[in-house]
Amino acid sequence: MNPPSVVLGMVASVTRDQVVAWLVSRGYDVTVAETAIELLDHVRRRPPQMLIAEHAFGSSEHEDWMTQLSEELPAVPVVSLPAGADGVAAAAGDNAAVEVPGSLRAVESLFSTPRGIHGSARRGGRKRGALDPFVGESAAIRELREQARKALASESPVLIEGETGSGKGVLAAWLHRHGPRRREAFIDLNCAGFSRELMDSELFGHERGAFTGAITAKPGLIEVADHGTLFLDEIGDMDPPIQAKLLKVIEEKRFRRIGETRERESDVRIIAATHQNLLQLVRDGRFREDLYYRIGVLSVRVPALRRRSADVPALARRIMCSLAQDLGLPEPAITPEAEQLLVDHAWPGNLRELRNELERAILAAGPDPIEPRHLALAILPVGVRDADLDGDTLEQLERAFIQRVLDEEQHVERAANRLGIPRSTFYQKLRALGISPRR
Repeated sequence: MNPPSVVLGMVASVTRDQVVAWLVSRGYDVTVAETAIELLDHVRRRPPQMLIAEHAFGSSEHEDWMTQLSEELPAVPVVSLPAGADGVAAAAGDNAAVEVPGSLRAVESLFSTPRGIHGSARRGGRKRGALDPFVGESAAIRELREQARKALASESPVLIEGETGSGKGVLAAWLHRHGPRRREAFIDLNCAGFSRELMDSELFGHERGAFTGAITAKPGLIEVADHGTLFLDEIGDMDPPIQAKLLKVIEEKRFRRIGETRERESDVRIIAATHQNLLQLVRDGRFREDLYYRIGVLSVRVPALRRRSADVPALARRIMCSLAQDLGLPEPAITPEAEQLLVDHAWPGNLRELRNELERAILAAGPDPIEPRHLALAILPVGVRDADLDGDTLEQLERAFIQRVLDEEQHVERAANRLGIPRSTFYQKLRALGISPRR
């Protein structure tokens, strides 16, 4: 599940960086909108748990978009701040790591109410940090459980390896939640897609005037995560110059903000994850060898879902229960035939693909049990896995699939309806593929 989301609609505010850092330090996914139009576009495409905005769009324009927003998305709570809020105050909570605008004091109480951000996070279903990464009893998951327990007994960095969508982030959150730093911040940053300059600022922070646009000082995530955990997803995409600075943090617990001369200290535990072969990246000169061995003191590999097919039924039930809660629906049932399709599928997208497939199936089935026809997986014959497709032509796959549907339905019209094509088209395909129809 995605972290609780906040859209921050603030224009030319000297306090924006502090607000962003404060929200990020508490695990929120923050999107900044520069204009009213951009703000409305963000909110329409992905309604957040909360919207925070200044009266910086002009009074009449502000009233217009507020009215429009309340009509279109009445369930989105809005925190409205006065324009040009000045002054900062310590953030609420015992473990505040950054400063927030003094004007946020007026809405701090809202964060703890059922309609506030924290309340929305509690009600919004099972977030990634609350998921169990060890569902099932396969040999692969038992080995993962044992590796994770060893990692809990140490404060050393951890490297989590595994395919995309296999649950590396879920495991990282579990390690933090059950470790000695569980009362401190857990900061999650995906290194993919960041430019070197932006990654530098995100991790280490910057001083006012350090570069164009740095209108105020900003603490980096390493500073925000002091005494807590910093999870660096897809660390293989991190640029080498940033890798060198990260190594200094791990070894010396010291760093400098961009544009700063004095060093700061941060006692942060690093958990890194990657779907790439880091050792090969080291050989190719794209990843520092010293950093590789430093973050790999403890290494854990999350198994691909196809390696633990026996766990799929238990995983599916857990995910369906979570999805039903999120969608406000009763927990769905699933037929044995549909469940077998899930077990037999290769799951190249791993847990992420399984969740998306189940969400589609729940919506397609409505109040009825999930059947094979509700699954997009039905486009492949039962038992066919990705590894078995090598060398097969599209015509061979199509023939096998159509033959299977015809065998199951025992009727041309029912088979054509199941495939979603006219009966005449279905007859043409049967003739072209050399399949004899059964009436």
